[in-house]
Amino acid sequence: MEGLAQGQAQLLAIRETRMAGKKYLIGLWLVYGWIAFGSASLAAPQFESVTIGYSSFSGAYGPVWIAVEERLGRKHGLDLKAVYAGRVRPQQLLVSGEVPFVVATGTGALTSHAVGVKDQVIILTFLNKVGSSIFSKTEIKTPEELKGKTIATGRPGAFADTMVRYVLRGKLGLMPDRDVKLLPMGEAVLTLPALERGVVDAASLSMPYTSIARKMGFRELVDYDRIGIVYPYNTVTTLRQTVSRNPELVEKVLKAMIEGTSAFKSNREKSLAVMRKYMRGASDDVLEETYQYTSAVLEEVPTPSLQVIKTALEIISLQYPQAKQTDPNLLIDPSFVRRIDQSGFIGALYRK
Repeated sequence: MEGLAQGQAQLLAIRETRMAGKKYLIGLWLVYGWIAFGSASLAAPQFESVTIGYSSFSGAYGPVWIAVEERLGRKHGLDLKAVYAGRVRPQQLLVSGEVPFVVATGTGALTSHAVGVKDQVIILTFLNKVGSSIFSKTEIKTPEELKGKTIATGRPGAFADTMVRYVLRGKLGLMPDRDVKLLPMGEAVLTLPALERGVVDAASLSMPYTSIARKMGFRELVDYDRIGIVYPYNTVTTLRQTVSRNPELVEKVLKAMIEGTSAFKSNREKSLAVMRKYMRGASDDVLEETYQYTSAVLEEVPTPSLQVIKTALEIISLQYPQAKQTDPNLLIDPSFVRRIDQSGFIGALYRK
């Protein structure tokens, strides 16, 4: 019996030793696993997620799409995403707090300031030319013949609507809504079909729809670039609180946008591929024409221009008389692009 008891005691001791060994090994595995996971976490770069809203599917937005598709933000610690505003005004995305930056025409910021809401600020301007025109049926041979006709425009207060009103009244001497009926329909993707079906006599179109309308045989009555219109057509706009609270983020985003512009201008094949993805349905020749125009007019140093803002306020003053008393200096903050340019960042991109 005593031998049996000793044997049981030895067996129990062996089991306890084995159990202790297993616990020790498990502990080692956990420690090694924690070290490995911690090392991997430390080694993996951490990117700040930033969403940028954009307002249209046209070549002017190519730099933004390239910055997102090529992950150019990662060079500056950012994971950039782009979201289409759709029927929502781009500036409403800013107010939501979910989207800290929008790429859109300067119209939203301009009109907001004109009516007394001064929280938006333009921090970069990609384009000061508008690449837009009024196209009409072929039987309308001169702009003056628009009197008594109907023009399809963008939604009320948007760029296309604002510009048509200015051109009619300021350049052609025609009174909108009296001499010419304006039919707000939205973006050019909607106004061109209305012209094609004969619902309207003319339409305000932007690139690439100007190219499409030309190929369809419609008459280009007024080319806004040819009559000398300058306007903050494509901008990066944010809220003043973003500028004051997170200036480092602002600079990083703008560097990615500037690099996207450089890539767009210098890499035709990549730019066409990105435009083909976003501008679905556009033919190769339309994409090529859009690329050639856009790459030529994109600003290498996209500093917001005070003079262009003054001109834009004059344009919208026909619709918003308060714009004449609006301080143009409050609409822009050119300091970020100036600082980026003075650092040599932009020059280095174009010397590659």
